Amino acid sequence: MFIHSSTMLITEDQQKQQQHQHHHRWMGSSMVAFTILLIMPSLTYAWMPDVRPDLQTKQDKILAHLIGNTTDYFKILDHNDETILVGAKDRIYNISLQGLRETGRLEWNSSDADRELCALKGKHEWDCHNYLRVYAKLENGQLLICGTNSYKPRCRHYAPADPAEDSSKNSLHYEITRDVEAQGLCPYSPAHNSTYAFADGHLYSATVADFSGGDPLIYRENLRTEQYDLKQLNQPDFVGTIERKGYVLFFFRELSMEFMNFGKAVYSRVARVCKNDRGGPYNHGKSWTSFLKARLNCSMPGEFPFYFDEIQAISPVVESGSQTLVYAVFTTSTNAIPGSAVCAFNVDEILAAFDGDFKSQKDSQSHWAPVEQEQVPKPRPGQCVEDSRTLSSIAVNFIKTHPLMEMAVPSLYSRPLLTKVTLHHRLTAIAVDPQIRSLSGVHYDVIYSGTDDGKVTKFINIVMTHLNSTVDRLKTVVISEMQVLPLGTPVRELVISSKKNTLVVVSDGSLVTVPLHHCSYIVDCHGCLSLQDPNCAWDLQTHECKNLASSQHKFGTKSYLQSLNTTKKAAALLCPKVLRDQAGPGAETLSFVTIPPTPTEEQKLLYSNVNTLSAGGITINQPSLEQQPADTDDFGLNKITLTSMDPEEVLTNLNDPQKSTATVDEIQKASANWNFVVLITVITFVLGVGLGYICVQLKDFYLKKGRLDENHHNHLGKHIPFKQGKDINLLMGSNPYTTTQKTPNLDLEKDRSHECKNSTEHLEKELPCKTSTLTKVKRTYI
Repeated sequence: MFIHSSTMLITEDQQKQQQHQHHHRWMGSSMVAFTILLIMPSLTYAWMPDVRPDLQTKQDKILAHLIGNTTDYFKILDHNDETILVGAKDRIYNISLQGLRETGRLEWNSSDADRELCALKGKHEWDCHNYLRVYAKLENGQLLICGTNSYKPRCRHYAPADPAEDSSKNSLHYEITRDVEAQGLCPYSPAHNSTYAFADGHLYSATVADFSGGDPLIYRENLRTEQYDLKQLNQPDFVGTIERKGYVLFFFRELSMEFMNFGKAVYSRVARVCKNDRGGPYNHGKSWTSFLKARLNCSMPGEFPFYFDEIQAISPVVESGSQTLVYAVFTTSTNAIPGSAVCAFNVDEILAAFDGDFKSQKDSQSHWAPVEQEQVPKPRPGQCVEDSRTLSSIAVNFIKTHPLMEMAVPSLYSRPLLTKVTLHHRLTAIAVDPQIRSLSGVHYDVIYSGTDDGKVTKFINIVMTHLNSTVDRLKTVVISEMQVLPLGTPVRELVISSKKNTLVVVSDGSLVTVPLHHCSYIVDCHGCLSLQDPNCAWDLQTHECKNLASSQHKFGTKSYLQSLNTTKKAAALLCPKVLRDQAGPGAETLSFVTIPPTPTEEQKLLYSNVNTLSAGGITINQPSLEQQPADTDDFGLNKITLTSMDPEEVLTNLNDPQKSTATVDEIQKASANWNFVVLITVITFVLGVGLGYICVQLKDFYLKKGRLDENHHNHLGKHIPFKQGKDINLLMGSNPYTTTQKTPNLDLEKDRSHECKNSTEHLEKELPCKTSTLTKVKRTYI
């Protein structure tokens, strides 16, 4: 029951009504609590990370390491299966993938005058260098290289030179044929998010055109986006560029103009220009006539989708079967729920979005809405034409004021391929090893994503089509998560060399190469199959987990085992079983187990396999990898010593709807456990309701039996005089949570035995007479 501080007269009927209302409130609160108890597991499950890797290490095996300074701002300019070109401070390195050995370099330092001018502009010493950011091969065999040049960008053309003319042993043999300014082609700062593409002899760049970075643009020769036009570009961060079917596509994030009336938000975009765009007529000669942009939709589906709005990186174009895809990394904003996602986009669907409706705003107070077809000029603006200079001024003006498309580009399968909700890191980079053929002949795109704390996550997606449904179910399988760089070091870029089985991980000041797969580190059949890596299969002849690409395997034979779309228990059943007699005289029980080979020095990874298997009702303990002594690899680097452990003992066992498929027994067992919990909860709830009802009835009985004298009721506007001459309201200020009075209204220390004779006749006998009247009234009401 509640104690009310009120000066109104409470009649018996009102008192019963209040008790009835309190009883219903208590019942309602109990029902709400019971409902929350029932839905809490589903709420927690909805926000659980959707994947957990099968293979984890504190440190991956590093094949080679190239260490520079954090102010070098390494950037991959070009690469193949043998070498990579790395742009850095004042030079370009030619690095061999075999051991990351430097085979040559090209140096280009800023002049003393440019460095002094940079320092006078207030920049730090490390900013006043020439960071090489742009590299392209020209048709005549020359090279185009652009650098920041101490915040005064310049470009040079280099032609091959006679090696005898250059005395430097490691220098690349080129001579300068042209040196020009590079405003709009190269960023001013090495930390600025810029991108470029070289197509059909032209350099398409997305960067800034001023020292302060306040004039972003997409530029080619004399064509550029409109200056200071927020409808075209509004504080963008460019992340990548691709070329496709006569178009150049730019991926970036920017402040959303269509959301300005509701607040401030960042949206991910893809912009498109025609490669044959020559500018418009008359005074539009330096403006794009084909610049359009659309939003990229990477979100969790539902009635109210959850968006990952900020694109961070994209992969090169991937030919995945009959589809042409671009994989991209998205994150939430820095002050929101920390989350990352990987989404894929079909390039054909991106181009189709630019054929839809335009989006515009009538005035600054109106919402953005689709433009009616009657208001769109004909022929349709934004299309690629033979000579854009012949277009009408109306069409060019329309495309300048209506660059945004109404339809957003949907992601593949209308959902992310991978989501990570964690406080520890966000995704920053991505690379794809396309169309890896499994043992069954199915091809998979193996995706590698880097994080801002030095990890690399490897995963695949398995599409499961149900016979009775037209919707494909996507299953995400995270194969491994490796600590490649020192903790806290962001991964800036990832480069894959399939022939070398090498993944190049790039940070601001270092390059690291690690293996693409870790098949040889798995020591048992169950572990090899439960890893679900399309690169790995269990060799039945040699009892080893091998890489299919390097092995001379024959598809369709029984020499190898592989299982990509099963649970760990199902994978264990596929492994061969060897009959082993139990030790000891009189032992009649036989068990079937897989005998793993002895771990080698190379098998030091922390493999998260199940250490106990059940066969024929007998539990067999599988041996784990023991701690091995540190060793030194071929490149003089110490290998990391790790101890194997079972992640089921460390991590909470989470049921993953995308990664595991429960068996019938598991489902029945989980259902039985849940039914038991629900039964106990219902019984507890019913008992609580019954006890509460009994307490209410007992309370009503005592209230009727021992009603207070009328002099002890609070009358409206009437105070009760005491013999001491003080006017005291018995119930005012009695609630310590609502009163602001620091001292009590009654002097509880005084002897009030003379008041107890007449004022406590109906009080219970156990109340001592010397107890104050206020205390007795409280006890009676409570």
